[in-house]
Amino acid sequence: MNDRPRYPWIVAEGIAEDICNHLRPGCKRIKIAGSLRRQKPDVGDIEILYIPVMQEQPDPEDLFRSITVSLAGGRIDGLERARILGRRLNSKGSEMYGPKNKLMVHIPSGIHVDLFTATEENWFNYLVCRTGPKELNLRICMAAIDRGWKWNPYGIGFSRGSEIRRMESEEAVFEFAGLPYRQPKDRI
Repeated sequence: MNDRPRYPWIVAEGIAEDICNHLRPGCKRIKIAGSLRRQKPDVGDIEILYIPVMQEQPDPEDLFRSITVSLAGGRIDGLERARILGRRLNSKGSEMYGPKNKLMVHIPSGIHVDLFTATEENWFNYLVCRTGPKELNLRICMAAIDRGWKWNPYGIGFSRGSEIRRMESEEAVFEFAGLPYRQPKDRI
């Protein structure tokens, strides 16, 4: 049984908006996902999907080299230093803080915050997946299989052998799977 506390939508939405506003200058795109996006009355966590702005900077260890850094990553580091966000362990007791997924906690409230890095190519596919819910993701997956395709929820779309179909909108994900499009608040 999940004994993690639940938070009223209005409280979690305010925290998520504050985090997004802080990260936005370092992002090409950023969106609240999960049960918050589906407007559930109470939620157990905050999910945020973003595409970071990447920038070349001088390597502090070698003046003759440059490195590519994520501006969003720098802003997340700032929230950590300010003790707004902290790292948390996953269900297996391991820290998950990498370039694609960052499992964190909003320290003042205790609500879990999951940050997911997307790309321009996988944005819409990933947004559908991270908005969920899990049951809808399974329906999309099974509908794709019924049509001879595989849904790659963290990839750019659907695949069949070496053929790949990139999704250019959330509506396209539903349409390709043969399912009616639903607004996030109606996704069950």
